[in-house]
Amino acid sequence: MSRNDLNTGRPIRVLIVEDSPLYQKILRGILSENDEFEVVAVASNGLEAIKYATLYKPDIISMDIFMPVMDGIEATKMIMQSNPVPIVIVSNVYQTSDTDLAIKELDAGAVYILPKPAGPSDSNYTKEASKYRNTLRIMSEIKVVKRINRSNGSSYTNSILINNSEEVSTYRPKIKCMPPKSVKLIAIGASAGGPESLKILLSNLSLEVAAPVVIVQHIDPHFIEGFASWLNNYSNRRVKVASKGELLEDKTVYIAPGERHMRIEKSFTISFSDIKKSNGHVPSVDVLFDSINEVCGKESIAILLSGMGRDGADGLKNLSESGCYTFAQNEESSLVYGMPKEAVKLGAACRVLSPEDIAKEINNILNKNRS
Repeated sequence: MSRNDLNTGRPIRVLIVEDSPLYQKILRGILSENDEFEVVAVASNGLEAIKYATLYKPDIISMDIFMPVMDGIEATKMIMQSNPVPIVIVSNVYQTSDTDLAIKELDAGAVYILPKPAGPSDSNYTKEASKYRNTLRIMSEIKVVKRINRSNGSSYTNSILINNSEEVSTYRPKIKCMPPKSVKLIAIGASAGGPESLKILLSNLSLEVAAPVVIVQHIDPHFIEGFASWLNNYSNRRVKVASKGELLEDKTVYIAPGERHMRIEKSFTISFSDIKKSNGHVPSVDVLFDSINEVCGKESIAILLSGMGRDGADGLKNLSESGCYTFAQNEESSLVYGMPKEAVKLGAACRVLSPEDIAKEINNILNKNRS
């Protein structure tokens, strides 16, 4: 159950999990600047976090990673299995060699990660404090359920929706869908919940599918390298952060770096753009999809995975109208059924499936083309 379900108008109840007294004070101070938040408790380790999550029933948890007694990863797993609540990872792990630990937190069930905000004496304090509050505000609107362990080692939620959303009726695409006879490129857009979905999709994608894969994943730019490294462990093809001017190669996955839009040029090279934000996001899924539409729309496959908002929905629709074979993640497997739901409402997807089934469908398309 979420705050909006209760319809009380009460403050957002926050549990801070942080072992540093200094950062406990900073985070408390940031939230105290806005009466929209109420800090119900502060835990100094993961074991206390589990106890306080049950005792105080917060709307959202701000979770550190490195802590004594029990770390944030184990605490997140246990909370999501027993008393599920949106968990935002707030950590400076990107300053260490263990950047992929933050991504493992998403794997454990956290909904977002961001760096610890600066203190009041720092010139970036106002900007970073605002980002921290906004992130907690937005992520507290996510409705969560217990994690379900699957036989393949992954875990899905039952169904997690953006609050106040209308149910999508039986889906019918608004375009005529024909599987491509050849695939030059696979493009994927994702946001909250995307890392888990990408892990499952890529691990099930056959190596016989040689086409390069380009991805826009909404994630704080500090964690892009760690994300690529983590995803590389689950993919049977090379995963890397994209570079300007790079020529796309088969059996390679390219992750858009932060703070600039990624585009694919007619030369099949990667370029970056500093144009204004699209749907509030940089990099934007829509910008990537629109660039592909100009290059090889009919010979590409585009996929929109779990995420909040509507980035990528319009781009997916434009691609589908150009003959691209398109997928949207289904409600049942989505951590956040926002972006794919918007695509479904537009009739932009040829198929609406789980990440595992999307991969299998792509494998089947390519197998038929070879036979």
